[in-house]
Amino acid sequence: MAERSIPVLREVVELPVGFSKSDGTPITQAEVRAVTGGDEFFIGMSPEYNRNPNDLVYKTLLLSRCVVRLGDQKAISIGDIQKLHARDVRALEYAVYRLTYGANALPAEDPDSPGG
Repeated sequence: MAERSIPVLREVVELPVGFSKSDGTPITQAEVRAVTGGDEFFIGMSPEYNRNPNDLVYKTLLLSRCVVRLGDQKAISIGDIQKLHARDVRALEYAVYRLTYGANALPAEDPDSPGG
């Protein structure tokens, strides 16, 4: 029986706003990966989500798991995601969803919408 290889689904994302590290180094790129069942399980069991089961908490927890790099930083926390500009969060969210579910599953962009 032939062994199937599971593709590594990752994407580099250009952050529309970006941010500066404490030393002034600009961060304009991030890398994300597709969602796994383990990510969904982690979120479902997390105290944060169980206290406040809403989209914002879900998305913050999901991105803290699926963003694998911000600039050269590879250990990403919930706090790191909370510090990002809303447009950067949206770009990361769309990349994660595209990798996980495909481009056809993304909602249409509404340029007047602040996110959600």
